[in-house]
Amino acid sequence: MNLSLTVTTTARSASLRAVGDLDYLTIDDFVNTASQLLAQQADLVTLHLDFSDLTFLDSAALSGLLLLHRRSSQAGVELHLDHRPALLDRVLHVTGLFTHFVPSDLEEFAVEAKDPRRMDHAT
Repeated sequence: MNLSLTVTTTARSASLRAVGDLDYLTIDDFVNTASQLLAQQADLVTLHLDFSDLTFLDSAALSGLLLLHRRSSQAGVELHLDHRPALLDRVLHVTGLFTHFVPSDLEEFAVEAKDPRRMDHAT
């Protein structure tokens, strides 16, 4: 179980990229790093969590994401879960938290884009 974190910041946004496993052994580092971004950047408007290279997550990771959602909301910062792999979307759907993290206007698009069974037919 390993996790590598990369932070990228601009004046009003920050991105935290997770590479590897997000689980009970690594979630504290992830949450602490994101929390530091929230605390240290006074003009922060958006916090992007980049999961393009996420390979695993467990219930501790989900708990950590909920904590970060609460902290970012309290700070008035928009939290974005970017480049979500299918495994993250599946966990969010199964737990009923998808709409908690993904704005409802994007939910239909995300489902259509990731469901290979959905096909639009021109008539």
